Amino acid sequence: MNGFYWIYLVMIAFLLGYTFCKTQEHKRLVYYSACGFLILIFVLQDYSVSLDIAEYMRQWEIIPALTFREMLVHKFEIGYVLLCWFLERTFVSDRVLLLVLGVLILLPFCRSYEEETENPMIALMAFVALGMYMHAIIFWRQLVAMAILTCSYRFLRNGKFLPFLLVVLAAMTFHKTAIVFLGLYLLYKVPISKWLLLVCSGCTLVLGLFGRPIIEFGISVIYPRYSQMELQRMGGETLLALLWVVTILSYWLLKDRLTEARVRIPFLMVLIGATLQPLCFTFFWWLRIVLFFRVALVPMTVLLYTELFCRKDNRAMALLQRYLPGLHCRLLPLYDRKWFPVITQLLLFAVLFVWYVSELDGAVYQMAPII
Repeated sequence: MNGFYWIYLVMIAFLLGYTFCKTQEHKRLVYYSACGFLILIFVLQDYSVSLDIAEYMRQWEIIPALTFREMLVHKFEIGYVLLCWFLERTFVSDRVLLLVLGVLILLPFCRSYEEETENPMIALMAFVALGMYMHAIIFWRQLVAMAILTCSYRFLRNGKFLPFLLVVLAAMTFHKTAIVFLGLYLLYKVPISKWLLLVCSGCTLVLGLFGRPIIEFGISVIYPRYSQMELQRMGGETLLALLWVVTILSYWLLKDRLTEARVRIPFLMVLIGATLQPLCFTFFWWLRIVLFFRVALVPMTVLLYTELFCRKDNRAMALLQRYLPGLHCRLLPLYDRKWFPVITQLLLFAVLFVWYVSELDGAVYQMAPII
């Protein structure tokens, strides 16, 4: 069986263990054990998992021989290059690179979920189910940049632009495209209303219809040497639908909480991702841009789950009470049953497993031979 499926099953076991724990200390122990498991799996991956990893390891051999001037113009960003240079000269095994990257990626996300969500274990499970962990195994530099950006949330909600900018610049030393995160700061003060959603949906439509000439013009201005490059199209319609469904559902269910930072930030990130996603129809590599915002589907999954299955007075239940009172009366007592959280979590991640399989797109996790 594909190793990615085993990872999913083990994380389900951690989720159940977390749910059955009675004390916060035990829950925290299970949570960080799950984080440690994901770091371990990251470290033990075989270098044949993707072509990106093979290139990373080829550059691992090249970078130590570079001069500092050559490092500055290397194909990879200076932060990643300096990290490789230091680790290769300090340690014998190249596995130390994976250990450091695993910690740099997983630990900031885990701490962010613990601070920003009501149920961090569901968030970590969603991180796996929504394909973020699979992307972490393949796109090392970008996921480090995305992990660094989680440190910017506190500055974003407090309106401190300079510290926010410094975090973005730090992320850019691992992946230059992290600069797009500045757009979130600009949008953060804009009131969230149906008019904002209508404007963004209009932009989605325009980008879907005229994405190709927009991308071609952008390449001709910013990267003219790539003007003759043939644009790749590899779908993205399903992700676009998911992003907009989550956006609209969140706006309806969480409308009264959109002023809260822990709701507002992921909501706006998903909205930006939904707006920009149509460009992927024309230019496959645009998915790297959307990925910076798409990761907010993880905390939004927790918000929607807790709203629907942990609060009896949510808008969905109120709608049922008004139009289907009989069904409402049958469902309401279920919220007090001890097994209700277990069943709803298993149901949620059984549904998301379908998405997980589609995200893998044939990718197979293999563990490196242990000598």
